[in-house]
Amino acid sequence: MRNLALAALLLAASATRADSRWQFHDSFWMSLHQTLIDDATRQTPRDLSSWTAGERAAWNESVAEYRAAGGHGDITFTAPMTATTEGIAAAPDNAADVADTLPLAKALRRVAPVYRAHGWASDEKVNRFFIAYASALVREEGEALVQRHEAVYHATWPKRFLVYVTPSAGPFGAYTFTGALGTITTMASREEGYQGFRSLEMLLHESSHAIVYPNRGPVADAIDRAAKAHGVTAPRNLWHAILFATSGELTRQLLNDRGVTTFVPSSTEMFTKVWPMFRDPIAKYWVPYLNGEGTLDQAIDKIVVAMTAPAQ
Repeated sequence: MRNLALAALLLAASATRADSRWQFHDSFWMSLHQTLIDDATRQTPRDLSSWTAGERAAWNESVAEYRAAGGHGDITFTAPMTATTEGIAAAPDNAADVADTLPLAKALRRVAPVYRAHGWASDEKVNRFFIAYASALVREEGEALVQRHEAVYHATWPKRFLVYVTPSAGPFGAYTFTGALGTITTMASREEGYQGFRSLEMLLHESSHAIVYPNRGPVADAIDRAAKAHGVTAPRNLWHAILFATSGELTRQLLNDRGVTTFVPSSTEMFTKVWPMFRDPIAKYWVPYLNGEGTLDQAIDKIVVAMTAPAQ
């Protein structure tokens, strides 16, 4: 961690450059919003034993409201949650209050004093430290990676991303959606898989969700063409596996070129623990495409064939 802090300081001290397209935010209300989402979906309740009875009652009431509004499972993309996220994002980071129009304004206001007393001071420090090194990394190398991603996907990157750094961010540590304010990414500062140099990879990964979709865009269209050409069902989640592999490998290559030779992309873990079926086809056909061999359609066609061929 000490070396990471030093690296962040060195990057921050480099020559002044134009602001990156990633606009980082540390917002009390967004952190509280994400914390309530986390508590509404976690299996084990938060330990509130050191809080007063009144604080516990207020917190549990707000968590119950979030749970009722979001329903079961991953509630981050439900209408009340995204509307609240956008409403908070429309206000300054240091806003004294939330707008009355937010679906969960009452729940947020009820526990704002509780969060200030029991979590915000620590969360703010963690958020700000994360922003210090992540913003330095994308300021230094983000545009180089955007250019590589654009060439791979044959698509133009959005000019602006709002990035809200919060203690938690849904069940996977980060999520992205596009709404009235543009593309908003929420990323967890306390999630180990997003810290350090991984923050560079995962910021590009999350940004890619504004370009790569499951049912439209160059990648989805190529998958659909390949599946129809061979009369097979497209492998489920292939589009997302490609997204993981692309940001992971391109970030690994860039960091290796900058002398960071021990970086392990998140895609390595994904293809080992979660999606092992993608590991060999991606390595054999997609990574060569990333290195300039063939076309996007050719690479995806080979992956689809490899993954749907009858077992020998």
